[in-house]
Amino acid sequence: MKHYQASRPQPRTRSKGLIVFSRIASFAFHPFFMTTIAAFMIYKLVPSGFRNYSPAAIRTFIEKLALITIFFPFLFVLVFRKLNLISDTKMHKPGDRIYPLLMALVFYTLAYWLLARTLPIFIHSLLFGVCLSIFILFIVTNFYKVSVHTSAAAILPGVCFVLILSEKLTIVPLIFALLVAIIVGIVRWLLGAHTIGQILLGYLMGIFTQLGAYYYLH
Repeated sequence: MKHYQASRPQPRTRSKGLIVFSRIASFAFHPFFMTTIAAFMIYKLVPSGFRNYSPAAIRTFIEKLALITIFFPFLFVLVFRKLNLISDTKMHKPGDRIYPLLMALVFYTLAYWLLARTLPIFIHSLLFGVCLSIFILFIVTNFYKVSVHTSAAAILPGVCFVLILSEKLTIVPLIFALLVAIIVGIVRWLLGAHTIGQILLGYLMGIFTQLGAYYYLH
């Protein structure tokens, strides 16, 4: 089987504190976490949309979503590494991303079909937008290394934009979501994982796939 030689990025700072913080933030806001975080955020920001669902039903949905979009993707990344299909679980090289992105597309599409279709439109569009974003990432990765972290982090402001336009939500959650997305972009840049262009393209993909998914379904 093909084994890639990973080229590790070099941090753009010599501060050990900043490097440690950046690595912790990169994991805390890992792309696999962001969909479940966004779903929980929607539930908290628009409780009226879930009045026909019991708290137990919502909790079960969140647990199943985390299982399909966090646990299984992480497990398969470890399997790919064990089989030498990728050179590093951090997937620094674009070639390392092909199998994980394809696997993620399968699991996130599964989550969409199994979980989202009977839930409120905001959850429906969230997962549809994430599937669309992963599909575009899978295609673009063959030509250009987009930041998956910022694409995933941009889901949060993307969802907030949708809620502001449709539910007249205040801008406070949007400010918080933008702050999270900006922090993710900064730490990825400090770690030398991406260029500014790759980071900005990730933001655009994450935000516009959420907006596009909502208006397409709505």
